[in-house]
Amino acid sequence: MHRHVIAIVTILLCALSCLNGCSFGQDSMAHFKTLPDDGWNKEMSIKFTPEYADSSLTYDIALAVRHNNDYQYSNLSLAVDLIDSVKNVNRSNIDFELSDGYGNWKGSGFGAIYQSSIVIAQGVTPSQVCSIVVWQAMNNCDVVKNVIDIGVIVTPSK
Repeated sequence: MHRHVIAIVTILLCALSCLNGCSFGQDSMAHFKTLPDDGWNKEMSIKFTPEYADSSLTYDIALAVRHNNDYQYSNLSLAVDLIDSVKNVNRSNIDFELSDGYGNWKGSGFGAIYQSSIVIAQGVTPSQVCSIVVWQAMNNCDVVKNVIDIGVIVTPSK
């Protein structure tokens, strides 16, 4: 009986070690903000304050978009402001391709929800990107519907 308990405990510890290796590293951070059901207006900004585990490391930052199957466009145009520690703003215009030329959604999905991401900064220090502000910038479209969440994913650079 005693051997069975030891064997079960050993198996459980091994399983927990394996699961821990599959998760985001302790230095990674992902944060998402949910958009209103009635759509994302051009005047509405989404602000993120990245969290960094170690100020001595450099990081890569990705922007992630979750949308549903009813999203009407193949892309999502965004203006992204990266703001440093002295409030300098570095603006990038990003044309986020969400589907291929045949209308197939890119990224990964579960049911009718899809997520795609794109790297927007590489090898930055925490003082170089203290906050991120994202604006919807679609031409001739004041309100974009069926975008569910916008997020940032911060990982240590390799």
